[in-house]
Amino acid sequence: MKPILFLYPYGYWKANPNCVSLVQRCEKAQIPFDLICPSQKECLGNSKAISEWLWFVRRIVPSAFRQSLRRPWKIINIWTSVLHFFVLKHKIKKNTYSVIITCDPSGLGLLSRLKPHFSTPVVYLSFHILFRSEIQSKNEQALARREREAAFLVQLALSQDENRRNHASTETSIDLNKFSCISVAPEANWFPQSTQKSVATKSKTILYCGNLESWNLQDLLENLTQNLPKDFHFRIHTHFQPSSELLKKLWSLEKKNLLEFTYSFLTEQELVRLIDSSFMGLAPYFPKSDSWMVNKTLYHIGKASTKIAYYCMRQKPVITTPLPSLVSALSHYQFGVALENWSHISEAVARIENNYELFSSEARRYYEKELDPTHTLDAFWKKLQDLIPNSSPE
Repeated sequence: MKPILFLYPYGYWKANPNCVSLVQRCEKAQIPFDLICPSQKECLGNSKAISEWLWFVRRIVPSAFRQSLRRPWKIINIWTSVLHFFVLKHKIKKNTYSVIITCDPSGLGLLSRLKPHFSTPVVYLSFHILFRSEIQSKNEQALARREREAAFLVQLALSQDENRRNHASTETSIDLNKFSCISVAPEANWFPQSTQKSVATKSKTILYCGNLESWNLQDLLENLTQNLPKDFHFRIHTHFQPSSELLKKLWSLEKKNLLEFTYSFLTEQELVRLIDSSFMGLAPYFPKSDSWMVNKTLYHIGKASTKIAYYCMRQKPVITTPLPSLVSALSHYQFGVALENWSHISEAVARIENNYELFSSEARRYYEKELDPTHTLDAFWKKLQDLIPNSSPE
């Protein structure tokens, strides 16, 4: 059997529950696969890393020359990554893979330059939508063009909900009927759920778990620490060390006992234990016009919020922002509060605390009814397997 090729354009694919689920299903079915991403330590199978910059640039070799001049200390890494690209292109030309699974405009864009054979089925996982109205640079123009060029190869696609599916279909010209709607969430069987009702923990920790950017928590730090109720504890955890300036700000707030900050890679079990020890979770989203990756695609976030999925899976109420898709979800499931003015977070916390059992049970109900991807992933996996031809590698 020919192997499957996963092309994942970001460094840490394990942070994406859908990708983890598909890898697990490949392993369980004993289907060989290669997974290529920008981080060599995260690649799987017979794969070599392709640096992240290479997924986005218009012209690979000229860009490599420019980068070599700007960063001569990385010249070996730069040209090694270029070599890996051409090795992969050769393998694809030889029709080595049975199916190619890729993600986002950058994944389809790279695939377009790899020139896959038209007979090789492509599965497209859409997590960030490139709206053509947001294109600003020549690189983004080229990215949109290449995404469209490779879109005709797509036989199966994934989006998170109907709204996001419709937008993704419009921007890529991939037929709506090829899409399955699957939330970006962990499967229920990954972490057994306690039969006990979730109760407010003694520490009353308000948790934010995720990266720190201007489109989420970064610009709220002073506002939150000044307005949290006195008996609550603010905990921030992120995978990566922030910039030196932001790190100094966090340490300064920590010295004043206004928050606790940690950064390190957590296993899924460690992440769940951290969430379980909290009182509620924060999931703020503020679309920014300076990048297509955090503008309209963030505005239409819907069931693409991994944070909300994890919090709700573990019965933790959520404080988020009043984006239309989140307000719509909250109108059907009272799993939290959509906060317009974050200076009023104390009132939002009090509202949840005063009826914690309801908010907690609604969080779990939202996960079970809307977010748990297990059954939709099973159906998607069956469709994917149907694309694999019964043939041996050439």
